[in-house]
Amino acid sequence: MIASISGIRGVLNSDLSLADVTRFAVNFGRVTGSKEFLLARDPRPTGPAMCRAVAGAMTSLGATVYDYGIISTPAIFRESRLRRLPAVMVTASHNEPQFNGLKFVEGGAGIGKGTLDAVVGGTAASHGEYGRGVLKPGRRPAYVDDLVEMFGAGSCEGVRVAMDLGGGAAISHAAPLLARLGCEVSPVNDSYGVFNRRVDPVADDLVLLRRVVKQKGCDIGLGFDCDGDRLVIVDSGGRKRSGDYMLTLALSAMLDRTGEKKVVVSVDTTQGVDDVAKRSGATVFRSKVGEANVVGLMSERGARLGGEGSSGGLIDGSFNYCRDSMLAALAIIRELKSKGRKFYESVPAYHQDRVALEIPKAKALKGIKRLATEHKGADLTDGLKITLPKRAWVLIRPSGTEDVVRVSAEAGTEEAAELVAKQFAKKLKELSR
Repeated sequence: MIASISGIRGVLNSDLSLADVTRFAVNFGRVTGSKEFLLARDPRPTGPAMCRAVAGAMTSLGATVYDYGIISTPAIFRESRLRRLPAVMVTASHNEPQFNGLKFVEGGAGIGKGTLDAVVGGTAASHGEYGRGVLKPGRRPAYVDDLVEMFGAGSCEGVRVAMDLGGGAAISHAAPLLARLGCEVSPVNDSYGVFNRRVDPVADDLVLLRRVVKQKGCDIGLGFDCDGDRLVIVDSGGRKRSGDYMLTLALSAMLDRTGEKKVVVSVDTTQGVDDVAKRSGATVFRSKVGEANVVGLMSERGARLGGEGSSGGLIDGSFNYCRDSMLAALAIIRELKSKGRKFYESVPAYHQDRVALEIPKAKALKGIKRLATEHKGADLTDGLKITLPKRAWVLIRPSGTEDVVRVSAEAGTEEAAELVAKQFAKKLKELSR
């Protein structure tokens, strides 16, 4: 089991038990002190059992629990924001189907490290007398109606969109939403819980989606993960594009439309964001990796827009305090409607390569510290980020969600990025012995 501000994840009845789920839910209830909670899940097979455990824990505290069933993570974040109630999303996000987990939401945003520590480290047995709470069905989520109002019914009339819904929670809203905006929609993998590809669209080749885009002459293809917050796009030529490119495209669209002058992205996000921000007269601030860290710095800097390139995750603080795949897709689709397919060429596309190394954390940290002494002035925001010649950089940091060390590199070509990543991965191994 791994616990981070991105959520708690594990394999049920292996490294994550229903007793753990109950304890974490009770602790979250105690920390918030609320008597009302929202609950939702993605379509993983262990979701119903975990939802029952969460609901039982919350009602044992005397709370009323509103169960929304299967909806996306961005949808439950929106509900938490609008109803001003804490929420629990039962999901392991982009992990494979055998995993599941819990994402905690408070005030429409993910929890910070202090709350996470209390949730994971608290002792549920001492929470007090058992109350008699109530489990009720959640109301119709406002998510789709609010996005239609934000972008305008019929505003994307005639844009042809293919979607690989991946058997996930985006099935609940993506096609109806796009239809209301006027798009011509071609969905695939649109049966709940039927996972015909890897859950993470970043890791999958999206062969079927690419084929549909080319066969039907679509303007764009959208590939979602299981809980609907992560997205990968396929362009009109059938090419799968990176999450960093997608975020650059979406932020370019949002900066032009809103006139915002501040953007917050994670330290591992492409420098393409800096390029489009400079073009719009905006300043870029960089946070530690992790959605909650981006949102926290957005609040601190007073920025409306932010995101994480690794997941293509656009965050618009005026709508949601989480990465929102649908919002990002609509920002791009609206520009495709007004500017045509040439919009794809309006932003720079750098290339990234990532290597995951299974090195014990203590040894990895020692290696990173030694490497830092060789590169004075490197960015220590999160791990070690070294700026290199010819518009290249490398970031070395322990993962917050997996027991690995990630070496991420960016450069102007695929070959250059791969070379930088391999060189620094080799160097880290040597220094971590």
